[in-house]
Amino acid sequence: MKRGKFIVLEGIDGSGTTTQSTRLAEALERKGHRAHPTREPSTGLVGRFLREILASGRRVEEAPDYKTMALLFAADRADHCAIEIAPRLAEGEVVISDRYLLSSIVYQSATSAVPEEAAEFVRAVNRGALVPDLTVVVDIDPRVAKARRTARGGAPELYEVDELQGRLASLYLDAERLLSEHPIVHLRGEGSVEDVTAELLAHVERVIGLGEGSPA
Repeated sequence: MKRGKFIVLEGIDGSGTTTQSTRLAEALERKGHRAHPTREPSTGLVGRFLREILASGRRVEEAPDYKTMALLFAADRADHCAIEIAPRLAEGEVVISDRYLLSSIVYQSATSAVPEEAAEFVRAVNRGALVPDLTVVVDIDPRVAKARRTARGGAPELYEVDELQGRLASLYLDAERLLSEHPIVHLRGEGSVEDVTAELLAHVERVIGLGEGSPA
């Protein structure tokens, strides 16, 4: 069976990656591809623990240091790939992950006093991780992303701090340097949900190939 394709969506909090991962999967299914949306942190044991940390109400300076967080995310990623991503790729599915390795590099760099050292540490502990067929970075003005987070309500998570989100956005613009071995494209996230999905779908179709889908 032909191996599926691994697509990753990346961006700051409020960029729309969660919405777009679901919409992309639905659009691909309509075109005859078997598609599966997923996310990081995952729904596995380590992923659930990470989500508890993110939703704990702690400030960034009260959270575990960047090495601890990087190791936790790497452990979750290894589990996520082994249990969910790799088996579905082997079955020929298009797997769409809302966040992956680039998030770890960006977020751990932005929360470290030694960003270049942090980026290299994250790359080292994730050596051997699956390489996506395409990573799509949804670039967005941090002020727009903040308005979206406010509109959806709920308590802010660990990294949802205005000044930090600005640094994260700048680092995402530099994604090709941070993760040079991964195929990366950028799109703007300020447009309508429908317009962003259409542009995203166009990028992904160039990777998976037109007319190559399997019946859902």
